[in-house]
Amino acid sequence: MTAAPETREVHVRLRFPGGMVLDYRAGRAIAERLAAHLRPHSIEVTIGPSATTPEGAAVDRLPPLPCAELWTD
Repeated sequence: MTAAPETREVHVRLRFPGGMVLDYRAGRAIAERLAAHLRPHSIEVTIGPSATTPEGAAVDRLPPLPCAELWTD
């Protein structure tokens, strides 16, 4: 019997050069793949805990990461 894949969503914060900040929710594996791809382009990616954002908002209230399917296996 195999374990079910981790489905808990995490907070993903994208901080672009110039100061624009975007907050989304995504599965951890997708967030990590996104971060690995964007960091070399000077985009700071922070993957936060699944419970709340640093401001205290529930992650499930954040918008989903657009086109998240691009970052799956």
